[in-house]
Amino acid sequence: MLWNAFQEWNQKKKLRAMLSDPRSARGYRSTGQLEKGISADRTTTERLLLSIGARKSEAAEEWTMSPLEKV
Repeated sequence: MLWNAFQEWNQKKKLRAMLSDPRSARGYRSTGQLEKGISADRTTTERLLLSIGARKSEAAEEWTMSPLEKV
């Protein structure tokens, strides 16, 4: 149980780093890239993304840490 908490903490850290990397196009990363980056399935990846405050793109299967733009 303690190992799982430590593993998830590392996965969240990696997700934050991947989403804040300035090299990513438009500040978004695809769900597939993020899954592979943390070696997890889609459900786990999306749960961790939501827990760190990431938001999903409305147009595609992509995630970002950027706040919503105000119109």
